[in-house]
Amino acid sequence: MEERFWSKVNKTDTCWLWTACLDKKSGYGVFQGNGKTVQAHRLSWVLAGNTIPKGYDICHAPHEVCGNRHCINPAHLRADTRKANANDMIADGTTNRGTKHKLNKLSEEQVRAIRASPNKSQKELAREYGVSQSNISCIISGKKWSWLV
Repeated sequence: MEERFWSKVNKTDTCWLWTACLDKKSGYGVFQGNGKTVQAHRLSWVLAGNTIPKGYDICHAPHEVCGNRHCINPAHLRADTRKANANDMIADGTTNRGTKHKLNKLSEEQVRAIRASPNKSQKELAREYGVSQSNISCIISGKKWSWLV
């Protein structure tokens, strides 16, 4: 099982990228072995000789270290509480799907340009500005940046 697991990893100089199946809901790599489905980063952590304390998550390093949800390099992971992981996600500006939320990092000019782009889909705008589609929707509907006309 371990050999099959590592065959699905592309080790670069820094990150170890999971190349196989991703969970559609969470965006994390998943591996099926011994009749169970496990998150790839959790299994990598354990295969590296680490333990997962009861009640702890295996968290990805902050974005200044790695920031790649598909990275399973144990050096880019840590065991921590769910609350600490949530605080990291807020500080990094990531959702539980790894999408950058740069709503507050957009300039007024960019918000005006988004609102003045009626021929582009929200998905296209999200890719163009590096934000989530839900943020584009909130900008267009006026739920966010409502003071800016």
